[in-house]
Amino acid sequence: MNKRKVWRVRAADPALLYIFQHELGVSPVLAGIMANRGITTVEEARLFLEGGLDGLHDPLLMADMGKAVRRIRAALDSGEKILVYGDYDADGVTATALLVKLFTRLGAPVGFYIPHRIEEGYGLHTEALRRAGREGYGLVVTVDCGISAIEEVALNRAECGPDIVITDHHQPPGEIPAAAAVINPKRADCPYPFKELAGVGVALKLARALLEHCGPGGGDWTDYLDLACLGTVADIVPLTAENRIIVRYGLPALAGTGSPGIRALMEVSGVKPDRLDVREVGFALAPRLNAAGRVGDAARAVELLLAGDPEEAWELASLLHRGNQERQRIESLVLAEAMGMLDADPSLTDGRVIVLSSPRWHPGVLGIVASRLVDRYYRPVLLITLDGAEGKGSGRSISGFHLYDALTHCGDLLNKFGGHAQAVGFSLPVDRLASFREALNQYADSYIDGETFVPGVDLDATVPLKDITDGLVEEIQMLAPFGYCNPGPVLACRGVALLSCREAGRNGEHLKMTVGEDGAVLEGIAFRMASSINEIAAASEVDLAFFPSFNTWKGRRSVQLEVKEIRPAGGGWRNEPPGGRSAGIGVLCGTGPRTPVESLRRVGPLALVPEFIPAVLHRYREKSDRFIYPGRYLQYFPGPAPADYGQTGRRPRIMKDRPGEYRPARLYSLIHRGCGNLVLVNSPGRAVELAFFLNRAGIPAAFVHPGVLPGETGLLMESFSSGAVGALVCTYGSMPADVNPRRIVLYDLPYSPEEAGPALGAGAECHPLFKESDLRAGLEYLESLAPGRDRLAELYIRIRAGGSGCLDSGQVVEFMRRRGLSRAGLHTLAFGLAVFADLGLLEYCCEEDGYRVMHSAVNGKRELSTSATFAAGREIRLNTEEWWKSLYI
Repeated sequence: MNKRKVWRVRAADPALLYIFQHELGVSPVLAGIMANRGITTVEEARLFLEGGLDGLHDPLLMADMGKAVRRIRAALDSGEKILVYGDYDADGVTATALLVKLFTRLGAPVGFYIPHRIEEGYGLHTEALRRAGREGYGLVVTVDCGISAIEEVALNRAECGPDIVITDHHQPPGEIPAAAAVINPKRADCPYPFKELAGVGVALKLARALLEHCGPGGGDWTDYLDLACLGTVADIVPLTAENRIIVRYGLPALAGTGSPGIRALMEVSGVKPDRLDVREVGFALAPRLNAAGRVGDAARAVELLLAGDPEEAWELASLLHRGNQERQRIESLVLAEAMGMLDADPSLTDGRVIVLSSPRWHPGVLGIVASRLVDRYYRPVLLITLDGAEGKGSGRSISGFHLYDALTHCGDLLNKFGGHAQAVGFSLPVDRLASFREALNQYADSYIDGETFVPGVDLDATVPLKDITDGLVEEIQMLAPFGYCNPGPVLACRGVALLSCREAGRNGEHLKMTVGEDGAVLEGIAFRMASSINEIAAASEVDLAFFPSFNTWKGRRSVQLEVKEIRPAGGGWRNEPPGGRSAGIGVLCGTGPRTPVESLRRVGPLALVPEFIPAVLHRYREKSDRFIYPGRYLQYFPGPAPADYGQTGRRPRIMKDRPGEYRPARLYSLIHRGCGNLVLVNSPGRAVELAFFLNRAGIPAAFVHPGVLPGETGLLMESFSSGAVGALVCTYGSMPADVNPRRIVLYDLPYSPEEAGPALGAGAECHPLFKESDLRAGLEYLESLAPGRDRLAELYIRIRAGGSGCLDSGQVVEFMRRRGLSRAGLHTLAFGLAVFADLGLLEYCCEEDGYRVMHSAVNGKRELSTSATFAAGREIRLNTEEWWKSLYI
C-alpha cells in the first residue's frame, strides 16, 4: 500500500464502448478494457478475443521482405554459406537459434555469431564481417540488430564483403543501412501494420515468408513458435496484437517442445510444463538465457537451444543456471552501491531522470538494476559503467517517458545509442557525463508533463461488487495471456464495507479479507500486505484495486479479488480522459471529443447496421407506412428517397478470402502515405471505428455518416481539401458531392448500384477490399432486415407470448439471435411488427422509447403474400442478391 499514489481511472472512448458492446455483445467493463488497450475496430477486438494464427499479418507486407526472401533463396539454391549474426540477449539468441534451425532444415551450410557484450558490445562489427568473408560466408543475416550499422554496412560493401540482410525491431535512425534488404516494421516507409514485434518475431516472419516461398517441402513455420514465444516474452515487448497471438499459441508449443535444450532449461529452472505461463517464461527461463550474455558468452545459450543430445543440453542448461546465480550476485552488489549513492546524496533524485555512474559496475547487469531503481523511485534511470575515457550505459523508463526519443534529443553528446521507448543502450565520453545528465533533465522538464512522474494506480474501471460475477471473470480471462501492455485488468471498488481482515499465509505475510456492498459479499487476498493490517483493519470502509479471478478450493469455484492496492475510503481519485489520438477525431469534427459517440447516438440502433437500411425505409414507405421506429429514431430519416445514381462502366468485384488476411492491415498498406484518401463503408459504426484505427496508426482521419451534422461535414471537407485530413471515412450514402479524392477504397460491400455509383464514377483510382466473408455477412444482414416465413413465425410466437402492452425490444431481439438470426436488431422487430399488423394479427404504436403491442383475435390462417411490407422486403432481398451475383468472381 502506498498512500502517495494517485488512483487513476482510465475512461474508454464512449464511441468505442457503444460499438463494442453492441457488436460483440460484451459487458461495458470488457468493452472499456479493450478500448483502453488500443483496440479500435470490431475486427481487432474479435482477433484479440478469438484470433488464431490465421490472424497474423502477411509477412510480405513488410518492406524488403520480398528482397530478403529472394536473396536467401538464391543462397539456398547455390549452396552459399549463410551466417546468422545475432544479439546477446534472450531475444537475440532465440532469434539466432530459430534462423539456424530454419536454414539447416532447408539444407544450407549455416553458422552463427554472437558478439561478446564486454569485449565487442552490441551490434554489427566490421572485424566480425571481415572474418565472415575470410571464412567463406557469402550472406550474413542479422537478427535483433543491424538497423543502426550504417557505417559498418557501407564499409563492408566497399570491401566487397558478404551480402547482408538485416532483420531488426529497434527504432531506426534517420537513415537506414544500404544492405541487400532491411526488414524492420518500424521503418518509416514500412506499411506493416504491427510495429512492436520482438526481434524473434521479425525472424519468425522471415521464416514464414521463406517457407511459403519454398513450398511444402520446407516444413511448417509454426514449428518455431516455441522459440518465438520464449524470445517475445523475454524481450518485454507489448503483449498485444501479433505478439499476443504468438505467445498465446507459443506457450503450449513451448510446454510440449521437442527441443532437448528447452526441456533442460525448464528442468534446471524448476518449471513444470503443465504450469507454464508468461510469468514462468519471463522470470525463470528468460533470465537464464540472458545471464549467458550478461556475465559470460551468449553463444552458450544458442548452443543450448540448438542442442540435440539430452546430456549435452543438461550440461549447457546447468552452465546457464550457474551463470544466472553469478548474475544475481553481481546484480546485488551493483544495486547496493547505487542505492548507497542515492542515500548519500539525495540531490541525485531531485531531477526527473536519475543518472548514476561507477567504474566498478558490470555492464551486463545495468539494465536489470536500472529496472529495480525505476520501481523504487518512479523515475527513468540510466546507469553507466566507466571504462577509461568512455562510459557504457543502459537505461529503463516509466510509462509516458519515451527513452529513445530522450536520447535522440541528446544525441550530440553520445557516441552511439539504440533501443526503444522503455529500454536503451548507449555510450558516451566520460567528460560529457555531467552535460548528459543536465540535458536529459532539461528535456524531461521541457517536453514531458509533470503528471507522468507521479506514481499511480491505473484502473481500468470502477465497478460495484454486485457486478463482479462469474460471467465477468470469464470475460476477463479471454484477455489472457497477460504481460507488458496487456496486464491483468485492475478494477476498483469505492467505499466498500470491510467485514473482516486477518493475516494469512505460512508466515502471516498476506492479508485475507471479506468486503461487502449492497448485499454482495466477496473474499479478497492481498499478497505481502500484512504490514498494513493495523491501518486497514481500523477502517470501516475501504477502497480496493484488484484483479478478479477464480479461486478453487475442495472442488468449489468462487470469485476472488486479488487485491493490488487497498486504502481507507476517501482517498483521491482522478478520472483520466480517453487516451491516444481518439480525441483528435472529435476536434476534426469541430465539436470536441464527444462528437463520435454523439454522432452514433443521433443515428440510434441503426448505427451498427449496414447503411443501406435507412434508404430502404423510404422504399418500404412507398408500399407500407407501417415500418416505423420509435419516435426518437424516426426523425433522422426524413425527406425523399436517395437519388438513383445509375450504373457506370466500372464494377467492383468480390474477391475470394485469403487465409491470414486482415482487412484493416490492407487498408493501412494502401493509404499509409499521402492524402486524398476516401474510404467508403456501409455503417456509421464502421466509419467511426476505422477513423479511430487510422488516427492511431498515424494517419489523420475523420468520418462522415448520417449522424454528422452539416456544419461538421463542411469543416471536414475543408480539412480534407487542404490535406490536414489524410483519409475521410464515409458511409456510402453520405459521400459529399464536392469531394475530390485521389484514391477511393471500397472497404465494405455496397448493397446496391445506387450506392456504388458515385464512387465508381469519381475518376479516382479505386480499390475494393470486400471479399467472400463480407458477402456472407451481407446475406445475414439481408435476412435480419426482411426475415422469411419461418423466422417471422418464431418472432410472432415470441411477441405473442409476451401479451399485450409494452414490448421488451431487447429481449425479443436477443431471442431471435439465439434462434440463429445472428444479425437481428431493432430493424428486424420493426419489420416483423409491420408484417403482423398488415395481416391483422396485432396493432402496435411507437412510443418515445419502444413499442406498445395490442394483440388481435386470430380466427384463421393468414397469407404472408397479402402483406405489402413482406412483399417489399422480399423484393429488396432479391434485387440486392442479384446485384451481388453480378459482382462475384
